Amino acid sequence: MTLQPRKRASRGQDLVRLGVSVAVIVGLGTFALMPAATAAVRHGHGAASSHHASAAGQKTKKRTAKVVDTVKLVVHQGLGRILVDAAGKTVYVFTGDSANHATCTGGCASIWPPVTLPKGAKPRGGPGVTHLGTIKSGNKLQVTWYKHPLYTYTLDSGPGMVNGNGVKQGSNTWFVATVARVTAKEQPVGTTTTTSGSTMLPPGGYGY
Repeated sequence: MTLQPRKRASRGQDLVRLGVSVAVIVGLGTFALMPAATAAVRHGHGAASSHHASAAGQKTKKRTAKVVDTVKLVVHQGLGRILVDAAGKTVYVFTGDSANHATCTGGCASIWPPVTLPKGAKPRGGPGVTHLGTIKSGNKLQVTWYKHPLYTYTLDSGPGMVNGNGVKQGSNTWFVATVARVTAKEQPVGTTTTTSGSTMLPPGGYGY
């Protein structure tokens, strides 16, 4: 008679122990999942922060991108205000050209490289430079100034050189693109005039 209560008590204890074990297992599983969930949240925040930082960096680069003038005016002591390209090399016009039409191509263009831009680009003039345009030049665009196609000269080794001024080519002549020459109504494209010849800028010959 005394054994039956003990068996009931033992079964009750087993049920209690089973409940505790289940609770412990469930608790351990929850505990094990918490670090993984936390890590996933941290990863999500990290990815978002990285994306925002990248976007901010791109915006900063766009703001700080330097705008380069295609051509600009500088002062030459003998020729007055002359046009130079983005690298500072002297720019020329050719009397053999007509309005918005370049005749210096092929081998000629290897000696007198045209001032060009990629297709779709627009020329940008420095202070005081207006009336810029473009014409087709192969798979690029050649820059024009008052409809004059523009060129540089391979024998000008760098800024400050005007060795192409007055160079004859057949019955036509190359001239430095000066404000006085290019903008003068009495000297349209195709007009040949005399010049003092080739000169080199003295030190300090440019004024910005």
